[in-house]
Amino acid sequence: MQISFSEIQKIVDHIEENFDREITALEIEQLSHYSYRNFQRIFFKIFHETISGFQKRLRLEKSYKKLIYTADKISDIAWEVGYFNIQSFSKAFKKQYHISPAEARNQKQEIFKEFLESEAADLQYEIKYKDTVSVYCTFIKAKDYNNQEINDLWKTIEEENGDTFPAYGIIRDQPLITNRSHCRYGAAILQTASGAAGFRKTEIFGGKYIRFIHHGPFEHILETYRSFYRFWLTQPHLLLDNSDVIEEYALSEKGENITYIFFPLHS
Repeated sequence: MQISFSEIQKIVDHIEENFDREITALEIEQLSHYSYRNFQRIFFKIFHETISGFQKRLRLEKSYKKLIYTADKISDIAWEVGYFNIQSFSKAFKKQYHISPAEARNQKQEIFKEFLESEAADLQYEIKYKDTVSVYCTFIKAKDYNNQEINDLWKTIEEENGDTFPAYGIIRDQPLITNRSHCRYGAAILQTASGAAGFRKTEIFGGKYIRFIHHGPFEHILETYRSFYRFWLTQPHLLLDNSDVIEEYALSEKGENITYIFFPLHS
C-alpha cells in the first residue's frame, strides 16, 4: 500500500493543529493506517526530520513569531506553545536560536535589519475583516519562497484546473525564523476539476487583517513585503498574529496582476 500525498498532508495538518501537545504513536497509526515506525520513515524521507523534531520546531517557531509580533507575556507564550514552565521553554529556545526569548523580543529590529536594507515605496494599507473562505489547497516546500518553485506549482494547477482567479497563496512560515529549506507554501483555489489529485479542502481567513497591495510581477513582491515590515516596525501598537499570511491573487480591469497581502492581526 502506498500512502498518498493528501493522506500525508492530513497527518501533517493534524500535527500542526496539535503542536502544543504530545502526538501519540497511536494517533499517527490511526490516521495513517501505517505502523508508527513505517510512517516515521516515510515522514523523514519527505521532510528530512523526525515527527517529534518537526513538532518541536513548530513550537519554537510559533513562539518566536509571538515574541516579535505581540506583547504577550513570555510565560504566557511558553504555556501556549506547550511548555509547562518558562525555564524549560527558555532552555529549548536558546538551544535553537542561541539567544533567550527576552533577547529575541528586544532584538526585533535586528532580525529584520538585513531584510530591510534596500529602499521601498511608501505603503498604503487597510484594516479589513475577512470572513472564512472554503478552498482546496496543496502545499509544497518552497525554499525561501522561491518564485520559480511557486510558479511551477501554479502552472501545473492551471493546466489541470483552468482559470483559477481568484486564487490564494498561504505563507505558512516566516523565513527570517524558519530554516529557509523548511518554508511551506500553499496554493489554494475555490474549486478543483473533476479527478484533480493532491488537494485538501480547508478554510482560510476568518478574522481581522491588515491588507496591503502588490502590483505587477511576483518577481518583485519581496519589495512590497519590505515596505510592510518597515512600516510595521515603526508602529508598536500594531500587533500581528502568528497564523498564516494570505496572498489573494486577482486581475485588474486592465488584466494586470494584483496581489492583496493579508497579515492577521492579534486580537
